[in-house]
Amino acid sequence: MAAEVPGRSARWPGWDEGFPARVRRVMAESGARPPTDGVPAASPLCVRSGRREPLERLVAAYHRLIETVVAVYPQDERLREVLAWPAALRPEEFAGEAIAAGRVHVMRLDTMPQPDGGLKVLETNANCPGGMGVGGLAARWRPLLTTGGLRLPPPLPGEAPHWVGRWLVEAAEQETGRRPDVVALLRPEGGHRTEFSRYLAALAGLGVRVVEADPREVRLAGDRVLVRGEAVRCAYAKIGMRDFARLRPELEPYVRAVRSGALFVQNGLHGRLIGDNKLCLAVLSDPRYADLFDPADLALVRGSIPWSRNLAACDAATVRLIRARPGDYVLKRPLDTRGRGVVVGLESRDWATAVDAGLAGRWLVQSYCPAPVMRSPDGALLRHDLVLAAVNGRLAVAASRAAGGERLNIARGGLAHPVYL
Repeated sequence: MAAEVPGRSARWPGWDEGFPARVRRVMAESGARPPTDGVPAASPLCVRSGRREPLERLVAAYHRLIETVVAVYPQDERLREVLAWPAALRPEEFAGEAIAAGRVHVMRLDTMPQPDGGLKVLETNANCPGGMGVGGLAARWRPLLTTGGLRLPPPLPGEAPHWVGRWLVEAAEQETGRRPDVVALLRPEGGHRTEFSRYLAALAGLGVRVVEADPREVRLAGDRVLVRGEAVRCAYAKIGMRDFARLRPELEPYVRAVRSGALFVQNGLHGRLIGDNKLCLAVLSDPRYADLFDPADLALVRGSIPWSRNLAACDAATVRLIRARPGDYVLKRPLDTRGRGVVVGLESRDWATAVDAGLAGRWLVQSYCPAPVMRSPDGALLRHDLVLAAVNGRLAVAASRAAGGERLNIARGGLAHPVYL
């Protein structure tokens, strides 16, 4: 059981805290079995009425800001000083993509609800955001709950049938002018295929054939792209940036296929490499870069960005303060996933060494934002975040990850709640 940390955890007034009990009552009375989706999932949560439109505006403005960083990066030397990369990656080599240049088609905002009712954006997944299928789980819960008499908010787009495949097909058609009849699901051999089962089912429901492969199996034959002998024009690429850096020498055909426009992948290469970098938060947080952005968008988002910087770019006095007050800060390796490369000062046993690693690796340092707590059915206090997934800046899926510890990643044992807004 997770104990509440005095002064560090509180409740978020945005949750309808009576909703879980109403869900349990309906399920008990109906005798229905909770739907599952092949992932550690929990019962739905609900946000109080009146908050959906502000969240939609926040997500749309934040998306525009991230696309601005992606578009401006090749020409702005200041950004090249803030954003850090593994030695094997050079974002400028991907700036000349034939399609999807500067686009971020799909992204996920991981936010921490705050006691004042607001949110803090902790990071952005603009690469291959898992959890998109939680919208389908919300859709399966909906008839069980409404039949039992619960009133629910209108569905988000992610509840539509086959949505998790539909957004990809529609994005490919918008960018290339052709609806794909075959989609490749690409991941390095042995890599996680968390959301692949959802894409397989959704794409099959849309009449689209699927081939699963390692990105190293992509071949170019003239202007055609072949994957395991199948001609493809569209792929969903689940390749973490650190894996991409490690495998880069073996991925030349894949890279050339995407750069030339012969193969569409979500967010392209340029968009995912830059947009997925956690140090984008350092750009959005620092007023020195405000001239890059639409003032209206920045004003709308500013209160939701925690203080964030490239640790190596901080002055000596700030670094001393960060060393002396571990409970106030979190360190994050810029392109890591699944909770790896994250050091929460509050729970660190060797903060000094972590700060040294962050300085050497040009990590993100960010103000610690405590997670709100809510009691689970067995009485445990669990911390919750609020995950907002969007396609082309339109909010499509909402979820919450819950766990007893500081890091709520599903990969670390967290549970995924579908959320109704």
